[in-house]
Amino acid sequence: MLAEIEDAIIERCRKVVGEHVKVIDHLPGRWDQKTLRAALRQVPGVYVAWGGARGDGDLAQPAVQNRYVVYVVTGHASGERERRRGNNRQVGAYELLERVVPAVHALVVPGVGSLSLESIDNLYSDAFDKEGVVVYGAAYRLKAVFPPALQVGTLAPFEKYRATHLVGTDDDPDTYSAADLPQPDPEQED
Repeated sequence: MLAEIEDAIIERCRKVVGEHVKVIDHLPGRWDQKTLRAALRQVPGVYVAWGGARGDGDLAQPAVQNRYVVYVVTGHASGERERRRGNNRQVGAYELLERVVPAVHALVVPGVGSLSLESIDNLYSDAFDKEGVVVYGAAYRLKAVFPPALQVGTLAPFEKYRATHLVGTDDDPDTYSAADLPQPDPEQED
């Protein structure tokens, strides 16, 4: 399920900006110096990362609000303004965001749900600026329900019932129940 969501976002980004960037790929986690160095070799680029999830309070089955972030990275030797706005030779971060944000918002992942824009963040840092890049992150939410850990049909049949019943006060003896449950004949189930 998580990989399907990530793949759907990457595919949508390829459709709307694929010809304008050098790379569209996934990230294993947050931006750090190693990630930045790798991105510098392939700017402009778009990267998708699963940012974790929060439980959604459903006790019957685990449901979460997933957070996915689409990072837009551009770099121009001409300066910070061109990194944001682009020029006649290379796309800028704003142009990429203007295509990616509406394309990913409301993206339907079959069997899972729809993505909803949460925020767009300017991830400016001195380190990015010194390396000549700008990084923006568009964060999306998607509610997802995890499939059951065990399918009922894969469990062994319920054949025996055993229970201890506490009836009355501490001075009263416990009562016990036991039953062997009848099982359907598999040959007669048609």
